[in-house]
Amino acid sequence: MNSPNFSDKNHPMLCFENPWKSTDNLIWIGSTMTLLRNLEKFNFPSKLPTDKRKQIVSLLSKGILSTKLLNQPKLIRAEDMPPIEKEFLVEHFLSNQSFHQAYVGEAFILDNTGSFLALINLKDHLLLQVIDAKDDFEATLDRLVQLELELNNTVAFAFSPKFGFLTSDPTHCGSAFVATIYLHLPGLIYTNKLEEIVQKIKDDSIEQTGFQGDPKELIGDIVAFHNAYTLGITEETILSALRTLATKLIVEEKGIRSFLRKGNEHDVAEIKNKVSRAYAILMHSYQIEAVEALEAISLIKLGIDLEWLRGISQSVLNQLLFDCRRAHLLCHFGEKVSQEEIPHRRAEYIHQSLHGLELLIQ
Repeated sequence: MNSPNFSDKNHPMLCFENPWKSTDNLIWIGSTMTLLRNLEKFNFPSKLPTDKRKQIVSLLSKGILSTKLLNQPKLIRAEDMPPIEKEFLVEHFLSNQSFHQAYVGEAFILDNTGSFLALINLKDHLLLQVIDAKDDFEATLDRLVQLELELNNTVAFAFSPKFGFLTSDPTHCGSAFVATIYLHLPGLIYTNKLEEIVQKIKDDSIEQTGFQGDPKELIGDIVAFHNAYTLGITEETILSALRTLATKLIVEEKGIRSFLRKGNEHDVAEIKNKVSRAYAILMHSYQIEAVEALEAISLIKLGIDLEWLRGISQSVLNQLLFDCRRAHLLCHFGEKVSQEEIPHRRAEYIHQSLHGLELLIQ
């Protein structure tokens, strides 16, 4: 079975930039911010016939495509997208929902920055999301709010004085704003201190999850945190709570890494062994699956920071966390690759990306 390719050089997903490439932060990988909105005079998408859904796509896309707040936005109708392109968007925007079921009467809007996504008619009439890869909460929130206000000049959003903005999921009413931060915390994870530290400093307004939305599966040692509530709480309060949590966790992670950097051989032997094995897996595997690759890349990131390896920057490794996943890999190749061939091609791609990486552990 051959996978769809991205051979068209004018393909919208090949034209936009990649904001994740701009981050070389050791621990804070980035964050996403999302606003949910619904139109006042329409039922929620799941209760609408196709003709009404198409009408909403036309209404909302007109305002988004004409705004000067975005860089050359492009509308892609869901029925025109093969599954692999929808998978690419899930990977790129770190979405915890699948877009594979999106079809007629549903649409996506992207712009050339690669940091903006609008979903039309998936669960709510409109989802606006922006990636923040520079730890600039205020500017990212302002960008979202300005766009929402501009759209609100031409369409009326469903709003209740008692419950705030109305959403298909009642737990998202109120501000209907969700912010998620992604932290790389291998030090806390491999020393079995993460759960203890999180329970000590996290409050009930914040929930923990994993890279792909499963709280029990911390793939690549990336831990995500997002606000648990949107009702009766402002966007600024949500961001303040997340920033406070992130700051405390970063301090704890840096403390663990400092201990590992200075610790005696007995203290660090187990983690050195994990880093050495990760190096061998990435540099010498003939085939490698995505989850195994993400786990090993995480350990290489840690090893670089601890000066147990050299020759690769953190920004390259951060980008590889995305590029080794299936849809990104197929986008890079720009050609048809069979499903069976992907693990081998992934291994080859990783070998090339990590050229120059040197293990210093003896």
